Amino acid sequence: MFHSKIIILFLFFHLFNSCESKGFDFSSTQLLIASNGDKESSEAADYFHQHLMKRNVSNNGLWIERSDVQRKPASGTIIYFEVVPDLGSDYEIINEERKLSLFAQDRSTLRWLSYLLMDKLGNEHPINVADLPPNYLDFKSGKVHFDMKYREPHLRPNLEVDYAGIILTHSIEKDWGLWGHHLERVFLEGVPEESHAEVHGKRTQDQFCFTSDQTFKAICNFIIDGYGRGEEESKWFMINPNDNDLVCTCATCRTQGNADGNATGAIAYLLNKLAAEYPRHYFFTTAYKTSRKAPMKKLATNAGVFVSTIDLPKNPMLNKNQQKVIGFTRTVKEWKDKTDHVYVWDYISNFDDYITPAPVLQRVKKHINYFSEMGVDGIFFNGSGYDYAPFDDMKTYVLSALMIDNTLDIHKLMEDYYKKFYPVTGRLISSYLLEMEYVALQKNTASDVYVPFRSAIATYFDAKKFEDFYSKLIKSKPQLSGQEDVKIDQLLTALSFTQLQIIYDQGFLKSGVRNRANSNSLVMEQDLLSILAKYNNYAGLSKYKEENGSFETYLSEWKALIKADLKTNHFINLEATGLMSGEIYPDTRLLTDNLPGFTSDFNQGWFLAGEDIQIAGLTHLKAGKSERISIRFLINDKHRMAIPDRVEIFANEKKILTCRGEDFSVGTTTALLDKKLIMPENAAVKVRIYSNKVIKKSVIACDEIQLY
Repeated sequence: MFHSKIIILFLFFHLFNSCESKGFDFSSTQLLIASNGDKESSEAADYFHQHLMKRNVSNNGLWIERSDVQRKPASGTIIYFEVVPDLGSDYEIINEERKLSLFAQDRSTLRWLSYLLMDKLGNEHPINVADLPPNYLDFKSGKVHFDMKYREPHLRPNLEVDYAGIILTHSIEKDWGLWGHHLERVFLEGVPEESHAEVHGKRTQDQFCFTSDQTFKAICNFIIDGYGRGEEESKWFMINPNDNDLVCTCATCRTQGNADGNATGAIAYLLNKLAAEYPRHYFFTTAYKTSRKAPMKKLATNAGVFVSTIDLPKNPMLNKNQQKVIGFTRTVKEWKDKTDHVYVWDYISNFDDYITPAPVLQRVKKHINYFSEMGVDGIFFNGSGYDYAPFDDMKTYVLSALMIDNTLDIHKLMEDYYKKFYPVTGRLISSYLLEMEYVALQKNTASDVYVPFRSAIATYFDAKKFEDFYSKLIKSKPQLSGQEDVKIDQLLTALSFTQLQIIYDQGFLKSGVRNRANSNSLVMEQDLLSILAKYNNYAGLSKYKEENGSFETYLSEWKALIKADLKTNHFINLEATGLMSGEIYPDTRLLTDNLPGFTSDFNQGWFLAGEDIQIAGLTHLKAGKSERISIRFLINDKHRMAIPDRVEIFANEKKILTCRGEDFSVGTTTALLDKKLIMPENAAVKVRIYSNKVIKKSVIACDEIQLY
């Protein structure tokens, strides 16, 4: 009896493993699409069937039928769909010899699986899947949990609602009723006095009172009028203070825990009140500035927080003992004690330069592991958003995949994507980008949020490799057709900006035009300007950075530079030193490179210092001759760049000139100091610039110091 049981079990497992080893036959020419017949499962099966039939354009022997009566054709196979709301995983696949079963908690996950499956079937059958992102699942049996529950790469492709559904990402366009620092939108007839924050006993229009009944009422009206109570569709609402350091300290807000610098108590109170009123919607805030500290009270089950990574180092490998990393970890853990939904607000773009290639994918992959270890289960990747950025289509695809399964290989994801959508140029592009990613990973180079071009070129950006890549991309153009031709033309248009930045950074100008006689580049300034001028042919390609970065302005600055009458500067061998810190500034060359800075961009050619400075150098002027000194300063109120308090000129340690406010010619964006002086022959010169004393923490922004 005992032995007969053993034999029976052995035969059972042998047959089971034999079937498993064969697995589902994706090349089968007879497919029955089935479900268990309930409404949602049946709709999921219908969706797959309809889209597969549309793509089966050749009708080349592929038999497809839709039925919930699982009558298996003699040589056919079944693809089965079922929505299981209480499934113990995000999705489950059972792969058998004659049947592939797909289970998921919701329709959206089954839709995502459907598109990946269609692409996989496209490898075996003549069905049209040219528009679908490459499949990265093996469709083996298993139960799978997504690495991140909330997944959003804030890049232009992800803002297309249909595409976000295909790659299974969230999007501010489809999921959110209220996003960012835009609470004022709920006050349709203006913000009432009671909703203004009370700061040190006085009402201010620059911040909100989050315990005010009027604030709660306005948000409720906004939700009901625009989105209902969530019976049809759940929406997300972000309840944030305005982006400043003001905190309401009225009596009711103080009762909830508010204090100077900390508004989290009142915000948590409002989140919980809204969550109770609308249990089918979701209410989030951000751990940032005055809302960074976790509240004393626990948040409702449909409320949570995005923790900003703005202060977290952007190196791929984090030093867990570094103070900023320790601080971020502590913040996440404190919030984790108060809510089940801790997401991170991370950054994947250089907001000073959307265009120039930067390595972020390996850093993101490493950081997702770190976030997961702390229990984070959602990420918003803040990128270039509505603005076009080079390679954003690939990045959207790769990031969406990594947030689902962070064990996936970036190299394979990227190569598969470019092979499919860029058949001619894909290998060139992926090779260039993967090498940049590899070098950044090996050197643990940071890809920071705000990086001037001259900083990028000193760290992760290799100008020579870029110029080689750019030239090869131009040479590939005659071989291109269709969408690849259009996309590469847009890419080259955008990257002409980076090529111009390289020329500007190298700084060798002759009569206002760069002398590139010894360069192997295929294009020069005028050609590049003509290419970049095509930017308005493409939707979303209008600026190169977040703030005041229009291409129209950039092009006008370049045209003015080329026409500029540049004088020979006799001030040489400069060294700039902070008078207080004693720090030697590395960007001294900007003061005598004979390249005027762009008034629209303080990162373009301007020497910046947050303290009084001394610039020491030599001059070859002839003795006793009346000469001039010319110094130009940038004025930018937002960034505290202002006219200096005074400027002092020394020759051979003797002060020969002092200039104050009345000596400057002040325009809208610049102030010019232009004075006659008598300079000794071959003098050692020192220029001391004292920062503005009226503006707190003022910045000196100077582009040229010319002696002529």
